[in-house]
Amino acid sequence: MGSRLSKVIAMVMVLGITAMTLGFFAFLVDEVGRNGFEFVVAGLVGVAGFGWLLLRGPVGKAIAAMLEGGAPADDAMLSIRMADIEDRLQEISLETQRMTELEDRLDFAERLLTRHSETTP
Repeated sequence: MGSRLSKVIAMVMVLGITAMTLGFFAFLVDEVGRNGFEFVVAGLVGVAGFGWLLLRGPVGKAIAAMLEGGAPADDAMLSIRMADIEDRLQEISLETQRMTELEDRLDFAERLLTRHSETTP
């Protein structure tokens, strides 16, 4: 079910991007009559650059992965996340050791206070 939903979301995203691009092209054609052809050339270069960056970058890869029905599998990203998890587990282990040492010190202090209160009349 999740794969089907991700495909629907990806298709909606692709159709939305396409609709926005067509709307911008219509705007550029309208501007040709007002400002001249140079404005359209600049707009097309800008749209082409933005589209290339968008579709070749992580967003494009995620959309492609959703359309294919799989999760975006990037080994480098996975290894980075695994290293981050291992670092966090090591930090948790150190904090657990610290907490154990503090508990031992507290127990020792309680025993000293108990002994001191028993010896004092």
